[in-house]
Amino acid sequence: MFHYMDHKEAFDMLRKAGFRETEIDRITKFRKQFSINELDQPSDNHRRLEFIRWLFQTGKLTEFVS
Repeated sequence: MFHYMDHKEAFDMLRKAGFRETEIDRITKFRKQFSINELDQPSDNHRRLEFIRWLFQTGKLTEFVS
């Protein structure tokens, strides 16, 4: 499983790395937006599986070799 740090941990880590508060706010906003978009997008593998499923259901792909 993934370990996600809370806001305070992330803020402290970025502060120690030398980022200013305004930069940390921008990074935090960017990360939130990226996470939202990332969850909305199906993965490449998922899209490929959906396409193969469609090929099979429409008869364009079968188990048998012709």
